[in-house]
Amino acid sequence: MAKKGGYCVIGLGRFGYEVATQLNKMGKNVMVMDTNRDIIQKASKIFDVALVCDASDLNSLKETGIEGVNTVIVGISEIESNIMVCANLKELQIKEIIAKAKNSIHKRVLRTMGVSRIVIPEIEIGDRVAFQALFNIDVDIVNIGNGFSWIKASINNPFVLNKTLMELAIRTKYSATVMMIQRQGQIIFPPSNDTKFELGDVVTIMCHDSKINSILSLFVKDTNQKPKKSKKRK
Repeated sequence: MAKKGGYCVIGLGRFGYEVATQLNKMGKNVMVMDTNRDIIQKASKIFDVALVCDASDLNSLKETGIEGVNTVIVGISEIESNIMVCANLKELQIKEIIAKAKNSIHKRVLRTMGVSRIVIPEIEIGDRVAFQALFNIDVDIVNIGNGFSWIKASINNPFVLNKTLMELAIRTKYSATVMMIQRQGQIIFPPSNDTKFELGDVVTIMCHDSKINSILSLFVKDTNQKPKKSKKRK
């Protein structure tokens, strides 16, 4: 049975398994479901609860106790089954549903059903890789629209070590905001003006796209950026 307040991942394909694994690593209570017994047998050694269940059948889904779960992630690739499972979750009044969609039409159908968030993994990954290529960087970057992006990078530039947010004046100089710092398994959120940066800190920053390279040059000594060629004077 599901634990109250936890997470449930339905469909343990590549997408669903990765989501469940990451939630598990974060110490969250995770219940997983799939129709494949072999997959569930392996998953039972990793996750809190692993069930063989056809979630497209309302009664079978209800018997799992899923109504006590906070968030359900639907990772089923087959469109018809995916829609049926989402419909069942709405019937059971699950408020937070994150569903994988196959394409834009599938996404539109799920949106009309009131699904909280719809993800097309191939498009999201494609956007991320495109931005990495555009700025020639090898760090996590997610475009959030309207000319802004989230950046996640590990600090290794000696210049910023033991300096505070106030001293670096990141918001003033770069029009950027340090949202969170991860340090040796601990999360500093939100960081104060007196927070000092340490080697190996993983910073999550929101900034304008035009400032991405400047921000990365500040925190990361080697950002994989190619130097710009200077024009020769005639």
